[in-house]
Amino acid sequence: MEIDDCNRGGPREMEQDMTAQYFLPLATYPDSSSGLIISNAVTFAGYYSAHLHACALTVAIPHIPNAWSSLLLDTPKMIEHAEILSRDRAATLVSAATNLAASAEVELSCRTVKTALPLLHDTAATEARFFDLAILEFIADVPDTRIVAEAVIFGSGRPAIIFPKKTLAGPIDHLVIAWDGSRAAARAVNDANPFIHKAKRVSVLSVTGEKPLPEPSGAHLAEILVSSGVNASSTAARFTSSSIGLSIQQTALELGADILVMGGFGHSRLRDFVLGGATDGVLHEPLLPVLMSH
Repeated sequence: MEIDDCNRGGPREMEQDMTAQYFLPLATYPDSSSGLIISNAVTFAGYYSAHLHACALTVAIPHIPNAWSSLLLDTPKMIEHAEILSRDRAATLVSAATNLAASAEVELSCRTVKTALPLLHDTAATEARFFDLAILEFIADVPDTRIVAEAVIFGSGRPAIIFPKKTLAGPIDHLVIAWDGSRAAARAVNDANPFIHKAKRVSVLSVTGEKPLPEPSGAHLAEILVSSGVNASSTAARFTSSSIGLSIQQTALELGADILVMGGFGHSRLRDFVLGGATDGVLHEPLLPVLMSH
């Protein structure tokens, strides 16, 4: 793995030990990250006075031995073109992040990491382990955005916020917690604490009818949050949609949520990684910003 570092500090002075550290992985191949996710990451970091770390992931494609490449269509040139395209996109994305962060007076560090193409998603997860939160995008017709999201959520040990396509980042006034009493949900609540305590309103949502929910219910969590100074309340809804993930999201939108907080559930079964129903439903099509933690 080759690493290129560049650090650009903005004008905002902060206490380092109190500054949240956000991570933004930027894809360069086969598809490039959008300008919108850079804008959203800068905006979101600005709202929460965080230091943003943008990491452009460039690809190294293994070269095919001459004996094989002679049988294919100019493979060495195709590989060279792909690697040059990846490097050029990285430079463009880093430049865009630098300019946007400077305009918004957001502290930014940027770097470029070169990794083998098959390890691209694992590299994003490995890099995310150093930071408090990863900021990711989801575009339905770009499959790699979901693959990166799954890799970071389940491989980094850190929470991630997923911004769907065309969603603009903004302050979190109303935060909805999807609560089922599970370990993953409890972890997500803990990881979302900085946003929970700054939100104007928090709703603890329990969706019934899909599976038995253990006691104590979301009402107890809401009581605990209220005792810590959060304007929290609990609400329950019935599972009525085609999937539990869709039902949770639709209810959150009906409540006026700016963001949904939920646990990411998944486990290995032989050679496959199996996602829980709600996790799979949300990762299939997030309808609003989602903070997910595993």
